[in-house]
Amino acid sequence: MALQILRIYKLLIFFMLFGSLLIIRLFYLQVIENDNLVTQSLSMRIQEVPIEVARGEIVDRNGLPLTNTEQHYKIAVFPGQILNAAMAAKQLSELTGIAEPILFSQITENHRPFKIKNKIDAAMGEKINKALIPGVVIVAEKVRYGYLPLAAHIKGYINLADNQGVSGIEGMYDDILRGNQPEYAAALVDAGQQIIPGLGYKRLRLSSHSDPSNVVLTLDKQIQKAVENIVDKHGIKGAVVVLRPTTGEILAMASRPNFNANHLEEYLNQSSAPLLNRAISPYQPGSVFKLVTAAAALEQESIQPEDIFFDPGYIEVDHLRFNGWDYDKGGRGQITFKEALAYSSNPVFIEVGLKIGAESLISYAQKFGFGHKTSIDFNDEAEGYLPPSDNLYSGELANLAIGQGKLEATPLQIASMIATIANDGIKVAPYVVSKLTNADGVVIKTYDSPPGIRILSSKTAVQIQDMMMAVTRYGTGQAAYVEGIGSAGKTGSAETGRKNADGQSINHAWFAGYAPIKNPQYAVVIFVEEGMSGSDIAAPMFYEIIKEITKL
Repeated sequence: MALQILRIYKLLIFFMLFGSLLIIRLFYLQVIENDNLVTQSLSMRIQEVPIEVARGEIVDRNGLPLTNTEQHYKIAVFPGQILNAAMAAKQLSELTGIAEPILFSQITENHRPFKIKNKIDAAMGEKINKALIPGVVIVAEKVRYGYLPLAAHIKGYINLADNQGVSGIEGMYDDILRGNQPEYAAALVDAGQQIIPGLGYKRLRLSSHSDPSNVVLTLDKQIQKAVENIVDKHGIKGAVVVLRPTTGEILAMASRPNFNANHLEEYLNQSSAPLLNRAISPYQPGSVFKLVTAAAALEQESIQPEDIFFDPGYIEVDHLRFNGWDYDKGGRGQITFKEALAYSSNPVFIEVGLKIGAESLISYAQKFGFGHKTSIDFNDEAEGYLPPSDNLYSGELANLAIGQGKLEATPLQIASMIATIANDGIKVAPYVVSKLTNADGVVIKTYDSPPGIRILSSKTAVQIQDMMMAVTRYGTGQAAYVEGIGSAGKTGSAETGRKNADGQSINHAWFAGYAPIKNPQYAVVIFVEEGMSGSDIAAPMFYEIIKEITKL
């Protein structure tokens, strides 16, 4: 009896183990390997041709697409379904104008489905489909970057040969954007490779998943478009950055010259370097850096806005003479520190820079973010250059105090400085990616606004704000004043060390400011490469941009 019970137990254990193995195998086949098996099964019953780049979307803060915004049409040919190649080539030639011998050669030499490279419009596509040519169908394909490039340097571009992101968001988030599976134009066929009646041609995605595939940016497409329209109207070479001071969100970032990533080969060897993102490239900031000098002096309480200085039009430091930008008009005489910023007095700011010293000035520059990358983490973002305070002789410190010499900063770094001042001295790191979503739009990951760090006292920030308002009310930046809401800022004309054919110094033009005065919403930096005058070129563009984006 005991022996029989033992045998029954052994049989039970055997069947339980066998059943468990079967259940595990079924789970593996139906759940884990489901997509692969479906793909293998379908591959034996379809003839397919890929019709779209397998990449997720890049969208703005409101979900508006920045990629795949346009479409064109291609002719998909399934040679296995064509009964008479000569007749099909003749019909297609009559409808499209493509040479009949070329079409006949393509149809007869290709055994797999293929696309004819020639692009056609929607009207012609409709005619071809109505002709009901066996084995020929028109498919609509999305154009990855559209016909009018918007935010090109932010989005970046891909290598079409392997669908791999190279620069910008395409490069940084390539593993996410490449998560989507290819879409195909497919003919469902029977065992004899003939189209199954009633099914015809379908668009298919052979597998699916819920991994992150879309990148949502902080950009506002309407603001970006307004900025780019104004930049293009002026035909400048340079960059514009628009930040939200309280959150660090990048609302717009434009660089010029622009490029169309659909035709990348046209831009690779151009001397104007259109692929360079000038918004994150380093340049001498010129007089906009005087805001850092002012902040360091005011924060230490060694200078007050109403302190009186004497501006004779120049200043001598270690036997070197530094002229004011308006030296030919004579000195300004007695002016307050506030007026010195409004009129961008080089002699006064050099005097202040020498008073506070290199260590203090460089320390505050570092707090503002000069000399190191921001948190947007673009691969090609520059650190800029902030000279070390050790062994900085007086002449170099004089140049640094007015934003000249070896000092370099990016437009984005300048925008972050302006945002900090507008945000009452609290620095919020700029960022451009807000979240990731899957193909169905479900949020997978959110990037919250980084916490702010106070780098200036509220008192100092308010003092600098008042001084910047003087710039636009009666100083060098009057062209940037926006009636009704008010604006504040600082002009800059940074010497490049080069001269034009007339012997005139070639300068970069800057304007960096914010608006409205109450509850600032926009910190805006305009940089114009070799624009000569910040007052004449960059400040008016600031005015146009603020007027336009506040209407949106």
